[in-house]
Amino acid sequence: MNWLPGRRGGFRRRRGATEPGVAHEIRSETGQSGATLVVMALVFPILLLIIIGITEVGLYFKDYLTITYASREGVRVAAFAGDSIDADCQILVAVGEFLGNANLENLDRVEIYVAAQDGSQTLGQTNIARLKSGGDPTACNEPAEISDGWTRVTNMPATSRHVTAGPSAPLDILGVRIISNHDWVTGFPPFRGQVNINETTIMRVEPEAFEQ
Repeated sequence: MNWLPGRRGGFRRRRGATEPGVAHEIRSETGQSGATLVVMALVFPILLLIIIGITEVGLYFKDYLTITYASREGVRVAAFAGDSIDADCQILVAVGEFLGNANLENLDRVEIYVAAQDGSQTLGQTNIARLKSGGDPTACNEPAEISDGWTRVTNMPATSRHVTAGPSAPLDILGVRIISNHDWVTGFPPFRGQVNINETTIMRVEPEAFEQ
């Protein structure tokens, strides 16, 4: 401790002097603040990347589940619609209503096909439909009309599908493939641009649906 002799005897503290304990406390607080800033500078980018990753993956997973369930809904309708002349329209309307406007904006195409017995897709038996820009997904007619919301390429009419059980020929297996795009939201690497979502569901036609 720094003391100087006083005028009337005794001692007085030198101006500007501090006690050793107080000085040590001030230095400790300053050091802790600096260390905290260094730690935050190192941890913050990692924390930000984790938050962005969780957000992006969560939004992608939501779209993935939506497309998956829309494919299941479409093939369920396909199995019951069977060889009806408007079977494809019934499928497209069901898919469009399930997806809703938000997901229809990124829809690329819907493929409806008769699968081989091993479940594989045959291009020659695949009908392709794309939603027109601003088109109504519930507007679909057979035969197609100008007012339809869908542009369709039919390689195999629905009426040719085999829906009668018998020993000579098995029931057809129908497939519905939905291909859509997912836009990454943040644009932060590696989440830039778009990623493709491609989901397919197959199901054998249900003969009881055609019993009178």
